[in-house]
Order: sequence, then C-alpha cells, then structure tokens
Amino acid sequence: MVSPAPTTKSNDAQTYPETLYYAKRVSEGGAQPVYKKLLPDGQPTVLSPEPSQKLRDHSPDGFQYGYSGSGPAQLALALLLDATSDPERATAFYQYFKDAKVATWGEDWSIKRSDILTWLKEEEDRQIFDRIGKN
Repeated sequence: MVSPAPTTKSNDAQTYPETLYYAKRVSEGGAQPVYKKLLPDGQPTVLSPEPSQKLRDHSPDGFQYGYSGSGPAQLALALLLDATSDPERATAFYQYFKDAKVATWGEDWSIKRSDILTWLKEEEDRQIFDRIGKN
C-alpha cells in the first residue's frame, strides 16, 4: 500500500493522515512483525525495516521490542523515520525513543503517529533546555 502524499497547508507545513503503528508478539525470539494502518479505516500493512536499515543497520533480521538492544533500536529508527519522513531527526533521536518507549513495550503495543511526534517535540525541547542550563 502506498501512503498518501503529504498535503501542504498555506503555511507550508506538511500534514499527514493519522497513522497507528502496532504489534503483537508472534514468537519468543526472532524478528516481530510491526504493522501500520492509516486511520480511521485504512488497511494494515507491514512496516518494512529496509528504509531504516539504509540509515543504520542494527538488525538485519528486523524488529524487536521490550528490551534495549539492536532489534528495538531498528524499530525505534523505523518508527521515527516513518512518522517524520526526516532521516536527520530520526537518526538524532531514535536511541532516546528506544529507551523511553520501545524498550518498555510488552507483548502487544500500539502508538499513534501523533503520539510519536508529541514525544519527539518534547524530547527536542528537553535537550534544548538541558543545553541552555549547561551554559
């Protein structure tokens, strides 16, 4: 399934349809399938690790979650890349996202694109304030 192209508002900000990312563990080990679905009624598609692997190849086998390792790092990078379409932001923040979110997820989880973007904005702000406080 091809994601719809972003639309442009009068202020040149891109808007995307809300997307739900989710998974349910299918086995005890190995890569776990992760799905994305455009809301409200899009068809689920598998989130591919390939775009994120072109940036950083932590896990050639694919995604994992629920701990801090290479599979969760790949998933964190893939989610940020897919949600933002911004490789620079995704690579700058994916390890933080892994530690804050992906490493904490259990057997099944879901997160909306808007929640990823909210987390990202808060993390960017936190890092800015941390830098200001150190000067």
